[in-house]
Amino acid sequence: MAMKWSIYHRRETAAQLGTVATGILILVMSQTLAMNREIPVQEEPISLTLAAAPVATEQSVQQPVQKVQPPPQKVEPPKEVVPVTDAPAPAIQETTPPPKAAPPTQAEQPAKVEAQVQNRSNADSESQFAQDVKARIERKKVYPDTARDLGMTGEVEVLYELDRSGRLIRAEIASSSGYKLLDQAAIRAVKSASYRSFPDDAWMGASSKVFRTKLVFSINS
Repeated sequence: MAMKWSIYHRRETAAQLGTVATGILILVMSQTLAMNREIPVQEEPISLTLAAAPVATEQSVQQPVQKVQPPPQKVEPPKEVVPVTDAPAPAIQETTPPPKAAPPTQAEQPAKVEAQVQNRSNADSESQFAQDVKARIERKKVYPDTARDLGMTGEVEVLYELDRSGRLIRAEIASSSGYKLLDQAAIRAVKSASYRSFPDDAWMGASSKVFRTKLVFSINS
């Protein structure tokens, strides 16, 4: 019994000591926190040092300023003065190449060949027709007796126009012989002659044609 009481007494003593130690620890911690709150934080002053601008000395002020010489300029020789004339400058003509024609198709080739053959035959037909017209006028030419008796001679060039049917559209004197009687005789010969129609292959596409014919009036003819 005495031994149990001794053990119990020890436990009580240890518990009391633990309680007292815990209280002391709490007290110390609370005081430490209070002291930390009361201690003011000292702010260290920030010092800025401004560098003083350099003071210009008398030697630096009086130092001469060096002049920079510009580079030498190149002297160009005088340009030749070309005298201006009143003649206009030749005009430059711009020539544009003609558009390239498309190659003919197989259907167009026979037609072109036929047209070329007709164009080659036109010259012969036209020449023969012009000779026939002049012959018809020559057959109608009459030398006036009065002009023959007076010795009037000369050449008369007559200008006249025929349509494709051979009808005379107009007739006039292109070059006079100098005698009115001969000029009138030439006009009568042109107007009194009858003409045939144009050949189909002569002056194709033209509705009429202008001719010139010389009529010679001579006593010996």
